[in-house]
Amino acid sequence: IDHSIVESFGAGGKTCITARVYPKTAVGDDARLFVFNNGSSAVGITRLSAWTMLQPSVNG
Repeated sequence: IDHSIVESFGAGGKTCITARVYPKTAVGDDARLFVFNNGSSAVGITRLSAWTMLQPSVNG
């Protein structure tokens, strides 16, 4: 609800990384994306999609 979670999916949805971000420093044009690799081989980004999530609804 506070816009502090980012989920990243890779390998056709087989891999998921969830991270917490701090939205006050990543709003609008100040938002940045950094990709890193802790392995020994180079990794290339071939496609990147980003979207805004809808407001949550509570069933009750």
